[in-house]
Amino acid sequence: MLKAYEAFIKYTTNPSLILMGSFTSKHHRLLPVHHATCGPVKGVGYDQEDGSVVEGYLGIPYAEPPVGSLRFKKPVAHRVWEEPLECIKFGPRCPQNDELLGQFVNTVGKSEEHCLSLNVFTPKWESDDWPNGFPVMVFIHGGGFSVHSSSNYGCATIARNLCTKDVVVVTINYRLGVLGFFTTGDEVCPGNLGLWDQTAALQWVRNHISSFRGDPNNVTIFGQSAGGASVDLLCLSPHSRKLFHRAIPMAGNGECDFAVRTSEQQATLSKEFARFLGWDGDEDDSEDLLRFIDEQPLYKIEMGINPKRGFRTSQAGSLYFVPNFDGDFFPKPLSQLRREVPKMQLMTGTTKYEGLFFIALGALSRNPEGIKKFMGRIFKKCDYGEHADQVLQMTYDFYFKGVHPKDQEKNVHQIVKFIGDYSINYGTYRLANMMSEYGHDVYFYQFEYHNPGGFGVFRWLLPFLGSTHCTEMRYILGKGIISKFKPNENDKKMLETMTTYFTNFAKYGNPNGQTTNEQPGEWEKHDSFTPFRHFKIDIEDSEMVEDYQDRRAELWDKLRALNISRAQM
Repeated sequence: MLKAYEAFIKYTTNPSLILMGSFTSKHHRLLPVHHATCGPVKGVGYDQEDGSVVEGYLGIPYAEPPVGSLRFKKPVAHRVWEEPLECIKFGPRCPQNDELLGQFVNTVGKSEEHCLSLNVFTPKWESDDWPNGFPVMVFIHGGGFSVHSSSNYGCATIARNLCTKDVVVVTINYRLGVLGFFTTGDEVCPGNLGLWDQTAALQWVRNHISSFRGDPNNVTIFGQSAGGASVDLLCLSPHSRKLFHRAIPMAGNGECDFAVRTSEQQATLSKEFARFLGWDGDEDDSEDLLRFIDEQPLYKIEMGINPKRGFRTSQAGSLYFVPNFDGDFFPKPLSQLRREVPKMQLMTGTTKYEGLFFIALGALSRNPEGIKKFMGRIFKKCDYGEHADQVLQMTYDFYFKGVHPKDQEKNVHQIVKFIGDYSINYGTYRLANMMSEYGHDVYFYQFEYHNPGGFGVFRWLLPFLGSTHCTEMRYILGKGIISKFKPNENDKKMLETMTTYFTNFAKYGNPNGQTTNEQPGEWEKHDSFTPFRHFKIDIEDSEMVEDYQDRRAELWDKLRALNISRAQM
């Protein structure tokens, strides 16, 4: 099987791209065989300006191929291999629908059989400061639980910007869309396979990272958007939460409405999707439902970030296949699991204008009446019962009452606020305050910096420029997600600032570094008694400020109290 894996990698990637930096780096060299506990591997070396080297091992399989008898099953740990495995290129993506932007940003092929792989970037040096191994940072990618892979988020840039600060970085792939989050709503296929994959990758880190100079007892998980939601959900589950020690959910978490549905809701959506594809079985025949989905060709079940053409669901939300409260990965109500999370350090936050990104994707109207129709798709009876119409009107009035319909600039700003609050901001505010209230060390931020010249062609899709969903990632990983990253001097300063905050947190549980007392101007630990106080990150004046997102979360507190689905979780 490993020979077949290597052959697939060679077939689906263009070797010339390695020399051009698309997969590894312009400045890399092949390394001798490294005898890791998972099996011998051959990687690449990323030469740094100071003469040091960061080693990269790409496409390491952490689980057996999830096909055949293992399809729609929990992952099985990959066996240890004996012959050297060539790990110089990213492993393939989980099957997904390449939409407009995806056709240009994806540089690796797709394969259901070989999608469960990870990448390790580790300093080649040793440090007296870390005698037990370097702190480990495990990155979980986003993409609406439907698209992307670790290959979208960098390799040489991770080595240069994070590993040089004395950390080991691991980036992972996991099953997406139908393959990762389809459920029958019962024991036939409970779902959440993507979360089980992430857990298997963390178990691999626990078992093997010490042979890559990492400390398995100092692991931080971090992710953005759906990756941030995954990070937070991993904090809740007793199957995963003991495999790491700190967490950084960015612009997404389990308190965001997009992140999780009840088992009944997700099963209903799964059945509706099967009907859309032609299933005519009995509503209660879960085995027949799974058999039908299992028999579909991949192109029919691949998901993209935008709605599937022609498919309509009775369930609320703009994403289809997402995690669900299954009674297995989450054996108790999420609210109870939240209270049981072992004491930990958490860093979480958003950008200033999260909603800008979603308008640019083109799926949302830019006028109030169009947004009111969108509200009808997210404020449904399945979540709010008889209060659905009331919730819709409350929300519409809050954002648009008194705004003239022809005042396009004001309307667009209000739409950006609404979309950001609904999708990301409120859940992040809620998470920061709940975790602080339950006794965890929380660092709450809002990222406000943007480079007006750094949006590429994406700028023409935006109604105005500002920090938005995904734009903070280039200052952490060193790679642009929505456009190429060609940093100017301010960008370089912000890159140094953000990578220092993030690696300090991974090392010490504090973004300020190894300090015993808070100093004036430093990032303060969050206190739920001042729920809107947060750390503003900008190029000149990063500081503690009040009134996160103008306190609009007060409305969403009222809406959450009416959400019957959330009450069931």
